[in-house]
Amino acid sequence: MTTIPARSSGPLHRLATAGLALLLASAALAEDLVVPGSGNPEYVLTQLAKAFNARQQRHRVIVPPSSGTAGAVRDVGENLSSLGRVGRPLKDDEKARGLVYLPIGREPVVVVAGAGVDLTAITSAQVAGIYAGKITNWREIGGRPAPIRAIGRENTDASRQALEKVVRPLKDMRFPGTVKVVHLDPQLIALLDRYPTSLAFLNRSALAACETRVVPLTLDNMEPTPENVESGRYAAVLEFGLIHGPAGPGAAGRAFIEFIRSAEGRQILRRHGVLPLGD
Repeated sequence: MTTIPARSSGPLHRLATAGLALLLASAALAEDLVVPGSGNPEYVLTQLAKAFNARQQRHRVIVPPSSGTAGAVRDVGENLSSLGRVGRPLKDDEKARGLVYLPIGREPVVVVAGAGVDLTAITSAQVAGIYAGKITNWREIGGRPAPIRAIGRENTDASRQALEKVVRPLKDMRFPGTVKVVHLDPQLIALLDRYPTSLAFLNRSALAACETRVVPLTLDNMEPTPENVESGRYAAVLEFGLIHGPAGPGAAGRAFIEFIRSAEGRQILRRHGVLPLGD
């Protein structure tokens, strides 16, 4: 009678079993999802990614430093990333390339002063005067005497285009040498932190990345609050979202989008002053 030897439970068997378990676990894990693009939603998407990563282990979302909306369009369009972040809806020529836009939120673009400024309000005429180089000292508009270090953005920037709806002279304005023009939000935030008598404009949620206590200013007697955005009383508003290509956002992208649009994700958005959009 032939006997079948019992299955080994020795060290080799245990090692093989552990290796198989590790292999299966690795196979179950999706690749890291890198979401490149605009600096406007960078901070709030980083907070959403942290919460998403802490609640599950199947996917890991990474929000790298800003490469601009153009960077997202490029990387997603060239299939370097399955999901990108943008500070505005897509243009017609971008849609024609098969890119799909998913709205995430709307928020106020605020005129913000450095930590050393004692004013809390400003008018659109004063903002226009500062960026035109006609107003160069805070005492000229009722503040403590100090030079205004104005920080601007190029005319294709989403936050500038949003502010132009209220400060109309900004449209197509050529900034004088008194205005420091930067191209990425982290550069603007670094200058706000460095110069306490600076002035800039940026979407409100991004201000949380500042290390100093900057001062969001009331614009034309209107507070830049989500409530005033929702009612339409505050008109300088930026919409941001995510984009993907014709193949879709992938498994990790779908899971992240579902989290953003969940009750918890929407609560995180509102906590940072963003009105959630999308289903």
